[in-house]
Amino acid sequence: MFDGMRKKAAGAESEDRTSELPDALLHHVLSLLAVDEAVQTSVLARRWRQLWKGMPALRLVGPRTRFPSAEDFDRFVNRLIAVRSDSPLASCEIVAYLTRDDYAGEPDEPEPNVHFQSWIQYALACRVQVLKVVGDLVGSETELVVPLISQHLTSLDVHHVFSDKDFVDFSSCPVLEELKMLECGFWVQSMSFPSSLKRMCLVECNFPEGYRVRISAPSVVSLRLDDCRGKTPLLESMPLLETASIYLSYGCKDQCRGCGGDESCEGCHGYPVGSYQSVLLNSLSNAVNLELKDQPKVYIYKRDLESCPIFGRLKTLLLDMWCRAIDMHELVRILQHTPILEKLTLQLRSDENFLNAGRGERKHVRIEQSFACAHLKEVSIECEEKLRIKDKVRQIVKILNRSGILTEQISFKKIPRPEGYYFQVVSPRACDDNWSGSGGN
Repeated sequence: MFDGMRKKAAGAESEDRTSELPDALLHHVLSLLAVDEAVQTSVLARRWRQLWKGMPALRLVGPRTRFPSAEDFDRFVNRLIAVRSDSPLASCEIVAYLTRDDYAGEPDEPEPNVHFQSWIQYALACRVQVLKVVGDLVGSETELVVPLISQHLTSLDVHHVFSDKDFVDFSSCPVLEELKMLECGFWVQSMSFPSSLKRMCLVECNFPEGYRVRISAPSVVSLRLDDCRGKTPLLESMPLLETASIYLSYGCKDQCRGCGGDESCEGCHGYPVGSYQSVLLNSLSNAVNLELKDQPKVYIYKRDLESCPIFGRLKTLLLDMWCRAIDMHELVRILQHTPILEKLTLQLRSDENFLNAGRGERKHVRIEQSFACAHLKEVSIECEEKLRIKDKVRQIVKILNRSGILTEQISFKKIPRPEGYYFQVVSPRACDDNWSGSGGN
Protein backbone atom coordinates (compact mmCIF):
# COMPACT_ATOMS: atom_id res chain seq x y z
CA MET A 1 0.00 0.00 0.00
CA PHE A 2 2.79 2.39 0.95
CA ASP A 3 4.66 1.63 -2.30
CA GLY A 4 1.60 2.62 -4.31
CA MET A 5 1.25 5.90 -2.43
CA ARG A 6 4.90 6.70 -3.02
CA LYS A 7 4.55 6.13 -6.76
CA LYS A 8 1.42 8.31 -6.91
CA ALA A 9 3.15 11.12 -5.00
CA ALA A 10 6.22 10.91 -7.22
CA GLY A 11 4.01 11.14 -10.29
CA ALA A 12 2.25 14.20 -8.89
CA GLU A 13 5.57 15.89 -8.15
CA SER A 14 6.83 15.31 -11.68
CA GLU A 15 3.62 16.57 -13.28
CA ASP A 16 4.13 19.78 -15.31
CA ARG A 17 1.04 21.74 -14.36
CA THR A 18 2.29 25.02 -15.87
CA SER A 19 2.09 23.48 -19.32
CA GLU A 20 -1.67 23.30 -18.91
CA LEU A 21 -1.90 27.09 -18.77
CA PRO A 22 -3.01 28.95 -21.93
CA ASP A 23 -0.38 30.45 -24.25
CA ALA A 24 -1.51 34.01 -23.52
CA LEU A 25 -0.78 33.63 -19.81
CA LEU A 26 2.60 31.96 -20.40
CA HIS A 27 3.55 34.70 -22.86
CA HIS A 28 2.71 37.27 -20.21
CA VAL A 29 5.01 35.50 -17.74
CA LEU A 30 7.82 35.44 -20.31
CA SER A 31 7.35 39.13 -21.06
CA LEU A 32 8.41 39.94 -17.49
CA LEU A 33 11.83 38.41 -18.11
CA ALA A 34 14.88 39.74 -19.90
CA VAL A 35 15.02 38.16 -23.34
CA ASP A 36 17.93 35.80 -22.55
CA GLU A 37 16.08 34.50 -19.49
CA ALA A 38 12.94 33.99 -21.58
CA VAL A 39 14.92 31.92 -24.10
CA GLN A 40 16.32 29.72 -21.30
CA THR A 41 12.79 28.56 -20.44
CA SER A 42 12.90 26.43 -23.60
CA VAL A 43 14.60 23.66 -21.54
CA LEU A 44 11.73 23.37 -19.05
CA ALA A 45 9.50 21.06 -21.08
CA ARG A 46 8.57 20.09 -24.62
CA ARG A 47 5.82 22.73 -24.82
CA TRP A 48 8.23 25.51 -23.80
CA ARG A 49 10.77 24.85 -26.58
CA GLN A 50 9.19 27.21 -29.10
CA LEU A 51 7.03 29.25 -26.76
CA TRP A 52 9.40 32.22 -26.47
CA LYS A 53 9.42 32.75 -30.25
CA GLY A 54 5.77 33.80 -30.24
CA MET A 55 5.75 36.06 -27.18
CA PRO A 56 4.43 39.54 -28.09
CA ALA A 57 6.78 41.38 -25.71
CA LEU A 58 10.58 41.62 -25.81
CA ARG A 59 12.98 43.02 -23.21
CA LEU A 60 16.35 43.41 -24.92
CA VAL A 61 18.39 44.03 -21.77
CA GLY A 62 22.01 42.97 -21.47
CA PRO A 63 23.54 43.26 -17.98
CA ARG A 64 27.22 42.51 -17.43
CA THR A 65 26.34 39.62 -15.15
CA ARG A 66 25.11 37.63 -18.16
CA PHE A 67 26.98 39.24 -21.07
CA PRO A 68 30.70 39.94 -20.54
CA SER A 69 30.84 42.48 -23.37
CA ALA A 70 28.63 44.56 -25.65
CA GLU A 71 29.78 42.38 -28.55
CA ASP A 72 28.44 39.26 -26.83
CA PHE A 73 25.09 40.95 -26.22
CA ASP A 74 24.90 42.17 -29.83
CA ARG A 75 25.59 38.68 -31.14
CA PHE A 76 22.89 37.11 -28.94
CA VAL A 77 20.18 39.64 -29.85
CA ASN A 78 20.91 39.44 -33.58
CA ARG A 79 20.58 35.64 -33.52
CA LEU A 80 17.31 35.92 -31.60
CA ILE A 81 15.87 38.42 -34.09
CA ALA A 82 16.82 36.15 -36.99
CA VAL A 83 14.97 33.20 -35.41
CA ARG A 84 11.96 35.21 -34.24
CA SER A 85 11.40 36.87 -37.63
CA ASP A 86 8.81 39.66 -37.90
CA SER A 87 6.07 38.41 -35.58
CA PRO A 88 4.01 41.37 -34.28
CA LEU A 89 5.09 43.03 -31.03
CA ALA A 90 2.76 44.56 -28.48
CA SER A 91 5.66 45.99 -26.50
CA CYS A 92 9.44 46.15 -26.69
CA GLU A 93 12.14 47.45 -24.35
CA ILE A 94 15.57 48.12 -25.87
CA VAL A 95 18.38 48.98 -23.47
CA ALA A 96 21.87 49.74 -24.74
CA TYR A 97 24.71 47.78 -23.21
CA LEU A 98 26.12 49.95 -20.42
CA THR A 99 29.76 50.72 -21.29
CA ARG A 100 32.55 51.94 -19.05
CA ASP A 101 34.13 55.37 -19.51
CA ASP A 102 37.36 53.77 -20.68
CA TYR A 103 35.64 51.29 -23.04
CA ALA A 104 33.98 53.28 -25.80
CA GLY A 105 36.30 54.64 -28.46
CA GLU A 106 39.39 52.60 -27.55
CA PRO A 107 41.21 51.53 -30.74
CA ASP A 108 41.65 47.94 -29.56
CA GLU A 109 38.04 47.54 -28.46
CA PRO A 110 34.96 46.93 -30.63
CA GLU A 111 32.51 49.83 -30.95
CA PRO A 112 29.74 49.22 -28.39
CA ASN A 113 26.04 49.07 -29.26
CA VAL A 114 26.64 49.11 -33.01
CA HIS A 115 23.29 47.38 -33.62
CA PHE A 116 21.23 49.57 -31.24
CA GLN A 117 19.62 51.52 -34.09
CA SER A 118 18.81 48.39 -36.10
CA TRP A 119 17.00 46.89 -33.09
CA ILE A 120 14.78 49.97 -32.95
CA GLN A 121 14.07 49.55 -36.66
CA TYR A 122 13.24 45.89 -36.04
CA ALA A 123 10.72 46.77 -33.30
CA LEU A 124 9.04 49.34 -35.54
CA ALA A 125 8.92 46.83 -38.41
CA CYS A 126 7.15 44.39 -36.06
CA ARG A 127 4.41 47.01 -35.60
CA VAL A 128 5.27 47.56 -31.93
CA GLN A 129 2.68 49.49 -29.96
CA VAL A 130 4.55 50.28 -26.72
CA LEU A 131 8.26 51.05 -27.12
CA LYS A 132 10.91 51.89 -24.53
CA VAL A 133 14.41 52.89 -25.68
CA VAL A 134 17.28 53.47 -23.24
CA GLY A 135 20.62 54.67 -24.57
CA ASP A 136 24.06 54.30 -23.00
CA LEU A 137 24.19 56.91 -20.23
CA VAL A 138 27.91 56.45 -19.47
CA GLY A 139 30.00 59.27 -20.91
CA SER A 140 27.20 60.75 -23.06
CA GLU A 141 23.79 59.91 -24.41
CA THR A 142 23.32 57.75 -27.49
CA GLU A 143 22.53 59.54 -30.74
CA LEU A 144 19.10 58.68 -32.07
CA VAL A 145 19.51 58.14 -35.81
CA VAL A 146 16.41 56.08 -36.61
CA PRO A 147 13.26 58.16 -37.24
CA LEU A 148 10.66 57.02 -34.73
CA ILE A 149 7.88 56.84 -37.30
CA SER A 150 5.16 54.22 -37.01
CA GLN A 151 1.48 53.80 -37.81
CA HIS A 152 1.08 51.53 -34.77
CA LEU A 153 3.05 53.20 -31.94
CA THR A 154 0.80 54.30 -29.05
CA SER A 155 3.33 54.81 -26.24
CA LEU A 156 6.99 55.89 -26.39
CA ASP A 157 9.46 56.05 -23.49
CA VAL A 158 12.96 57.31 -24.38
CA HIS A 159 15.97 57.69 -22.05
CA HIS A 160 19.55 58.92 -22.55
CA VAL A 161 19.46 59.73 -26.27
CA PHE A 162 20.05 62.93 -28.22
CA SER A 163 19.16 64.34 -31.61
CA ASP A 164 20.89 67.15 -33.48
CA LYS A 165 18.70 67.22 -36.58
CA ASP A 166 16.97 70.44 -37.62
CA PHE A 167 13.73 69.26 -36.03
CA VAL A 168 12.18 66.29 -34.24
CA ASP A 169 8.98 65.24 -35.98
CA PHE A 170 6.57 62.69 -34.51
CA SER A 171 3.62 63.90 -36.56
CA SER A 172 3.78 60.72 -38.68
CA CYS A 173 2.80 58.62 -35.64
CA PRO A 174 -1.01 59.02 -35.96
CA VAL A 175 -1.95 56.92 -32.89
CA LEU A 176 0.81 58.00 -30.48
CA GLU A 177 -0.91 58.93 -27.20
CA GLU A 178 1.82 58.99 -24.56
CA LEU A 179 5.41 60.27 -24.65
CA LYS A 180 8.04 60.26 -21.91
CA MET A 181 11.60 61.49 -22.36
CA LEU A 182 14.19 61.33 -19.58
CA GLU A 183 17.69 62.86 -19.75
CA CYS A 184 17.53 63.38 -23.50
CA GLY A 185 19.22 66.11 -25.54
CA PHE A 186 17.49 68.08 -28.29
CA TRP A 187 19.84 70.29 -30.33
CA VAL A 188 17.02 71.12 -32.73
CA GLN A 189 14.92 74.11 -33.79
CA SER A 190 11.50 72.56 -33.21
CA MET A 191 9.63 69.48 -32.03
CA SER A 192 6.30 68.50 -33.58
CA PHE A 193 3.80 65.97 -32.21
CA PRO A 194 0.61 64.47 -33.67
CA SER A 195 -2.93 65.42 -32.68
CA SER A 196 -3.27 61.99 -31.05
CA LEU A 197 -0.70 62.81 -28.32
CA LYS A 198 -2.45 63.30 -24.97
CA ARG A 199 0.29 62.94 -22.33
CA MET A 200 3.82 64.37 -22.58
CA CYS A 201 6.55 64.24 -19.95
CA LEU A 202 10.01 65.80 -20.40
CA VAL A 203 12.29 65.28 -17.37
CA GLU A 204 15.92 66.41 -17.00
CA CYS A 205 16.26 67.00 -20.72
CA ASN A 206 18.86 69.26 -22.35
CA PHE A 207 17.87 72.10 -24.68
CA PRO A 208 20.15 74.59 -26.49
CA GLU A 209 21.43 77.59 -24.53
CA GLY A 210 21.44 80.00 -27.47
CA TYR A 211 17.84 79.74 -28.66
CA ARG A 212 14.44 78.31 -27.75
CA VAL A 213 13.13 75.06 -29.16
CA ARG A 214 9.49 75.42 -30.28
CA ILE A 215 7.23 72.57 -29.16
CA SER A 216 3.99 71.94 -31.03
CA ALA A 217 1.65 69.49 -29.26
CA PRO A 218 -1.86 70.82 -29.95
CA SER A 219 -3.87 68.03 -28.31
CA VAL A 220 -1.89 67.45 -25.12
CA VAL A 221 -4.09 66.98 -22.05
CA SER A 222 -1.35 66.32 -19.48
CA LEU A 223 2.06 68.03 -19.52
CA ARG A 224 5.11 67.73 -17.28
CA LEU A 225 8.25 69.80 -17.87
CA ASP A 226 10.66 69.08 -15.04
CA ASP A 227 14.24 70.12 -14.26
CA CYS A 228 15.33 70.69 -17.87
CA ARG A 229 18.55 72.50 -18.79
CA GLY A 230 19.24 75.22 -21.34
CA LYS A 231 16.70 77.73 -22.64
CA THR A 232 13.13 76.96 -21.63
CA PRO A 233 11.30 75.59 -24.71
CA LEU A 234 8.58 77.79 -26.17
CA LEU A 235 5.21 76.04 -25.99
CA GLU A 236 2.74 76.61 -28.78
CA SER A 237 -1.04 76.57 -28.28
CA MET A 238 -2.45 73.73 -26.13
CA PRO A 239 -6.22 74.31 -26.14
CA LEU A 240 -7.10 70.90 -24.63
CA LEU A 241 -4.65 71.08 -21.71
CA GLU A 242 -6.06 70.00 -18.34
CA THR A 243 -3.09 69.30 -16.06
CA ALA A 244 0.41 70.80 -16.20
CA SER A 245 3.40 70.74 -13.87
CA ILE A 246 6.36 72.99 -14.72
CA TYR A 247 9.60 73.13 -12.72
CA LEU A 248 12.35 75.49 -13.90
CA SER A 249 15.44 74.49 -11.95
CA TYR A 250 18.98 75.80 -11.57
CA GLY A 251 19.86 74.26 -14.94
CA CYS A 252 17.51 76.68 -16.69
CA LYS A 253 19.50 79.37 -18.53
CA ASP A 254 16.66 81.90 -18.40
CA GLN A 255 17.93 83.67 -15.33
CA CYS A 256 19.60 86.92 -14.46
CA ARG A 257 23.36 86.91 -14.03
CA GLY A 258 23.45 90.14 -12.03
CA CYS A 259 22.32 92.99 -14.28
CA GLY A 260 21.05 95.19 -11.43
CA GLY A 261 17.60 95.58 -12.99
CA ASP A 262 18.71 96.77 -16.44
CA GLU A 263 15.73 96.29 -18.78
CA SER A 264 18.04 95.59 -21.71
CA CYS A 265 19.52 92.56 -19.91
CA GLU A 266 19.29 89.61 -22.29
CA GLY A 267 19.55 87.23 -19.35
CA CYS A 268 16.37 88.66 -17.82
CA HIS A 269 14.32 89.24 -20.94
CA GLY A 270 15.53 86.76 -23.54
CA TYR A 271 14.20 89.09 -26.28
CA PRO A 272 14.82 92.76 -27.11
CA VAL A 273 12.75 95.12 -24.98
CA GLY A 274 9.25 95.52 -26.44
CA SER A 275 9.28 92.29 -28.43
CA TYR A 276 9.01 89.72 -25.65
CA GLN A 277 6.96 86.63 -26.53
CA SER A 278 5.25 84.56 -23.83
CA VAL A 279 7.20 81.34 -23.38
CA LEU A 280 4.88 79.31 -21.15
CA LEU A 281 1.86 81.00 -19.59
CA ASN A 282 -0.15 81.74 -22.73
CA SER A 283 -0.02 78.09 -23.73
CA LEU A 284 -0.84 76.96 -20.18
CA SER A 285 -3.85 79.25 -19.86
CA ASN A 286 -6.37 76.47 -20.58
CA ALA A 287 -5.19 74.23 -17.74
CA VAL A 288 -7.59 73.09 -15.03
CA ASN A 289 -4.82 72.04 -12.62
CA LEU A 290 -1.50 73.86 -12.69
CA GLU A 291 1.80 73.72 -10.78
CA LEU A 292 4.42 76.42 -11.37
CA LYS A 293 7.79 76.02 -9.69
CA ASP A 294 11.14 77.69 -10.28
CA GLN A 295 14.35 78.84 -8.66
CA PRO A 296 15.00 82.40 -7.38
CA LYS A 297 16.78 83.91 -10.40
CA VAL A 298 14.71 82.35 -13.17
CA TYR A 299 12.70 85.08 -14.89
CA ILE A 300 10.23 83.25 -17.19
CA TYR A 301 7.10 83.44 -15.04
CA LYS A 302 7.72 87.06 -14.04
CA ARG A 303 8.19 88.14 -17.64
CA ASP A 304 5.20 86.13 -18.91
CA LEU A 305 3.02 87.79 -16.27
CA GLU A 306 3.54 91.17 -17.93
CA SER A 307 1.06 90.01 -20.57
CA CYS A 308 -0.74 87.55 -18.33
CA PRO A 309 -3.60 85.64 -19.99
CA ILE A 310 -6.91 84.75 -18.35
CA PHE A 311 -6.83 81.23 -16.87
CA GLY A 312 -10.51 80.71 -17.52
CA ARG A 313 -10.63 76.99 -16.59
CA LEU A 314 -8.14 76.93 -13.72
CA LYS A 315 -9.45 75.37 -10.49
CA THR A 316 -6.31 74.32 -8.59
CA LEU A 317 -3.03 76.25 -8.58
CA LEU A 318 0.28 75.55 -6.82
CA LEU A 319 2.99 78.22 -6.74
CA ASP A 320 6.46 77.51 -5.37
CA MET A 321 7.45 81.11 -4.66
CA TRP A 322 10.91 80.86 -3.06
CA CYS A 323 10.34 84.17 -1.21
CA ARG A 324 11.54 86.31 -4.11
CA ALA A 325 8.93 89.02 -4.62
CA ILE A 326 8.76 91.05 -1.43
CA ASP A 327 5.78 93.13 -2.60
CA MET A 328 3.75 90.14 -3.85
CA HIS A 329 2.61 91.91 -7.02
CA GLU A 330 3.15 88.75 -9.07
CA LEU A 331 0.88 86.76 -6.76
CA VAL A 332 -1.89 89.37 -6.97
CA ARG A 333 -1.54 89.62 -10.74
CA ILE A 334 -2.01 85.91 -11.34
CA LEU A 335 -4.97 85.77 -8.92
CA GLN A 336 -6.59 88.59 -10.87
CA HIS A 337 -6.55 86.27 -13.89
CA THR A 338 -8.00 83.11 -12.29
CA PRO A 339 -11.75 83.83 -12.01
CA ILE A 340 -12.95 80.32 -11.05
CA LEU A 341 -9.98 79.22 -8.89
CA GLU A 342 -11.07 76.90 -6.07
CA LYS A 343 -7.83 75.87 -4.35
CA LEU A 344 -4.55 77.76 -3.99
CA THR A 345 -1.34 76.28 -2.58
CA LEU A 346 1.66 78.51 -1.86
CA GLN A 347 5.01 76.93 -1.06
CA LEU A 348 7.40 79.38 0.57
CA ARG A 349 11.00 78.28 0.78
CA SER A 350 14.18 80.15 1.56
CA ASP A 351 17.66 79.77 0.16
CA GLU A 352 20.86 81.81 0.17
CA ASN A 353 19.24 84.48 -2.01
CA PHE A 354 16.56 85.13 0.58
CA LEU A 355 19.08 86.63 2.99
CA ASN A 356 19.59 89.53 0.56
CA ALA A 357 16.03 89.73 -0.75
CA GLY A 358 14.44 93.13 -0.37
CA ARG A 359 17.54 94.99 0.80
CA GLY A 360 17.28 98.58 -0.36
CA GLU A 361 13.59 98.11 -1.10
CA ARG A 362 10.43 98.79 0.89
CA LYS A 363 9.62 95.58 2.69
CA HIS A 364 5.95 96.33 3.17
CA VAL A 365 4.75 97.83 -0.09
CA ARG A 366 0.98 97.96 0.14
CA ILE A 367 -0.80 96.07 -2.58
CA GLU A 368 -3.42 98.46 -3.89
CA GLN A 369 -4.76 96.06 -6.49
CA SER A 370 -7.46 93.60 -5.51
CA PHE A 371 -8.81 90.40 -6.97
CA ALA A 372 -12.12 88.61 -6.80
CA CYS A 373 -11.82 84.84 -6.60
CA ALA A 374 -15.45 84.13 -5.73
CA HIS A 375 -14.93 80.37 -5.98
CA LEU A 376 -11.73 80.22 -3.90
CA LYS A 377 -12.57 78.07 -0.89
CA GLU A 378 -9.23 76.72 0.23
CA VAL A 379 -5.78 78.30 0.61
CA SER A 380 -2.85 76.25 1.88
CA ILE A 381 0.38 78.04 2.83
CA GLU A 382 3.25 75.59 3.07
CA CYS A 383 6.42 77.10 4.50
CA GLU A 384 9.49 76.45 6.57
CA GLU A 385 9.63 77.25 10.26
CA LYS A 386 11.84 80.29 9.76
CA LEU A 387 11.62 83.53 11.66
CA ARG A 388 12.78 85.31 8.50
CA ILE A 389 9.59 84.26 6.65
CA LYS A 390 7.04 85.48 9.18
CA ASP A 391 6.63 88.90 7.49
CA LYS A 392 6.03 87.19 4.17
CA VAL A 393 3.28 84.97 5.58
CA ARG A 394 1.59 87.86 7.35
CA GLN A 395 1.64 89.92 4.18
CA ILE A 396 0.05 87.12 2.16
CA VAL A 397 -2.68 86.64 4.75
CA LYS A 398 -3.47 90.39 4.73
CA ILE A 399 -3.65 90.42 0.93
CA LEU A 400 -6.05 87.47 0.95
CA ASN A 401 -8.17 88.94 3.75
CA ARG A 402 -8.56 92.26 1.93
CA SER A 403 -9.90 90.40 -1.09
CA GLY A 404 -12.54 88.50 0.87
CA ILE A 405 -10.69 85.31 1.79
CA LEU A 406 -11.49 84.51 5.41
CA THR A 407 -8.75 83.47 7.82
CA GLU A 408 -10.71 80.26 8.46
CA GLN A 409 -10.20 79.29 4.84
CA ILE A 410 -6.39 79.49 5.18
CA SER A 411 -4.42 76.52 6.51
CA PHE A 412 -0.72 76.16 7.22
CA LYS A 413 1.66 73.28 6.74
CA LYS A 414 5.33 72.90 7.61
CA ILE A 415 7.77 71.80 4.93
CA PRO A 416 11.48 70.93 5.35
CA ARG A 417 14.16 73.51 4.65
CA PRO A 418 16.39 73.23 1.57
CA GLU A 419 19.42 71.03 2.06
CA GLY A 420 22.73 72.77 2.56
CA TYR A 421 21.48 75.92 4.28
CA TYR A 422 21.15 76.70 7.97
CA PHE A 423 18.48 78.87 9.56
CA GLN A 424 17.26 79.15 13.11
CA VAL A 425 14.24 76.93 13.68
CA VAL A 426 11.46 78.55 15.67
CA SER A 427 7.88 77.81 16.64
CA PRO A 428 5.34 77.64 13.76
CA ARG A 429 3.36 80.44 15.37
CA ALA A 430 6.35 82.74 14.89
CA CYS A 431 5.70 82.56 11.14
CA ASP A 432 2.23 84.00 11.52
CA ASP A 433 -0.15 85.00 14.30
CA ASN A 434 -2.89 82.96 12.60
CA TRP A 435 -0.86 79.75 12.41
CA SER A 436 -3.23 76.85 13.02
CA GLY A 437 -0.69 74.07 12.94
CA SER A 438 -2.94 71.96 10.73
CA GLY A 439 -1.42 69.63 8.17
CA GLY A 440 2.06 69.40 9.64
CA ASN A 441 3.97 67.78 12.45
